[in-house]
Amino acid sequence: MVIDGVKGFDTPPQDILKDISMLCLGSSGNLTLAKEAGFVIGKILKEKGCSFYVFGSLDVLRYKDPRPLRKISSSPYITAQVLQLFAEGLGDAGIVPVIDARGNINEEVVVSLITRKATFPVMVENEEKYLKLKKLGYITSLVITEKSVLIGKLNPLRWENMTPVDPEDIRRKILKSSVVLLGKGKGVFINDPFHEGGVLIFSDESWLVEEALKVLQGLSNPTGRAPFR
Repeated sequence: MVIDGVKGFDTPPQDILKDISMLCLGSSGNLTLAKEAGFVIGKILKEKGCSFYVFGSLDVLRYKDPRPLRKISSSPYITAQVLQLFAEGLGDAGIVPVIDARGNINEEVVVSLITRKATFPVMVENEEKYLKLKKLGYITSLVITEKSVLIGKLNPLRWENMTPVDPEDIRRKILKSSVVLLGKGKGVFINDPFHEGGVLIFSDESWLVEEALKVLQGLSNPTGRAPFR
């Protein structure tokens, strides 16, 4: 995606950092890892010559959501917290964070971001959606519409953070922190938060499945939080 001569990315985070979806970050027992994920993804994008990244959603997770990995949590407050932390990580890496506000928006998420003074740039379908956000008090200097029309000016962040990171180490740490006990029941479920029982994980890698089985057998404690209540 190139807008106003500036290169950006509009693709799910799990396509950049394997298995690390927004839902995975919202299910972690340590939400601050969202900032580390944002930083790692930002570093990867910076190396590709990108200046901005469209991510997340202003909506909450709903039962049987057809695209659950795009959402963060059924809680608007956890959703806002993860959006803020992830955006801060991107910014630290020199990438402009752009929240994906296309589709449904949850007003509680919007208000929570405003309260946190975390009104980051957004991508919307049209100017009407932008005006709706503005009416709620969400004022931002940059809006990109789905048709790649720019409202405001896109100013790339010129710095590049040289702090070394190990993407695989961060990735495994996040996955290990997101082993969720959904309730009594059998089975290990991958990327499916709607089962009434069993254990939810976000990768099919054998080491993580083994962690999930230990939780299922009562040999280990779950590390994550159920994203849907």
